[in-house]
Amino acid sequence: MNNININILNTDGKARTSNLNVNGKVIKTPAFMPVATRGTIKSMPHIFLNNTDVLLANTYHLHLRPGSEVIKEIGGIHKFMNWDKVILTDSGGFQIWSLPTKINEGSVTFKNVYDGSYFEMTPEDSIKIQNNLGSDIAMILDCLINIDDTKDRQINSINLTREWGYKAREFHKNDKQALFGIIQGGTYKDLREMSAKYMIEQNYDGYAIGGLAIGETPNERKDIVSYTSALLPENKPKYVMGLGDISGLIDLIEEGIDLFDCVWPARLARHGKLIIGNSYINIKNEKYKADPTPISESCSCFSCKNFSKAYLRHLIQNENTSAWLYLTVHNLIQTEIILDEARESILESNFNKFKMKYKHE
Repeated sequence: MNNININILNTDGKARTSNLNVNGKVIKTPAFMPVATRGTIKSMPHIFLNNTDVLLANTYHLHLRPGSEVIKEIGGIHKFMNWDKVILTDSGGFQIWSLPTKINEGSVTFKNVYDGSYFEMTPEDSIKIQNNLGSDIAMILDCLINIDDTKDRQINSINLTREWGYKAREFHKNDKQALFGIIQGGTYKDLREMSAKYMIEQNYDGYAIGGLAIGETPNERKDIVSYTSALLPENKPKYVMGLGDISGLIDLIEEGIDLFDCVWPARLARHGKLIIGNSYINIKNEKYKADPTPISESCSCFSCKNFSKAYLRHLIQNENTSAWLYLTVHNLIQTEIILDEARESILESNFNKFKMKYKHE
């Protein structure tokens, strides 16, 4: 696999900024990947994301609807979505944790959320689906379990992910698609080290730290990521899955993480909560009923440039469909603006000042 390489531009402590080149396209890191589960970000056209370098699409859902073969026949996920930048596809591992499943030694039996039927997915199936989709970056199928599961169950999760990784690695022959391994192990440092060792032995194009943002405290998460990140090759991208709050992003950028994804900014918007720096406001509050100011004076998003808090509050109270679009635009762009600042601060070797600005808001 030779479609990916990372050009580290500068480091500041463990924080780093780079140009991650994938199939001739560049992701400026650290980067946040908005989640386009079914080929779109819920309630928002991705054409608003002019400065976004990468989106994440969901293997499980696109396999069921419309089907990866359909997308392949149309010309692949980029053409299907009309998105010419980088696309990363997850493997179905999150759905192992979030949906009714039966974990077998060589496969997973999933429930189909659309019709209630059951279907089986092997590690090879997951790769085949992602190959059909034609994403730039694919993930191995991993065994995600509760963060507080017993050590024995964590070891079983690690061993299954290792075995599935071998199968995925052997099956994957697409030199236009990078393949990332995934590290499990809960909050046990010795198990994280074991899992990292297994993944590094399999020699992936990048490494994801999985099994986080599912119930642990921010301090526990930072401690595990700090420990695990230090074990990983510095010449390959590092990715923490499922994290999207500003404070959490800053914490883990400080530990050398390059990539993040989460539904959190978009989901927050659909509940009327708007990110401003390291906090958020609830636009449904009465005090915004006659507020003529934008969400944030310093935000350059479409919504802040065109609408007042009063208007957006009116929409969320009466016209949810329109409101969700404008509020989601703001939350995703606000997240990107903050990561732009993070990159700039690392380039200028001034990350600590940036961190203090947002951690003390």
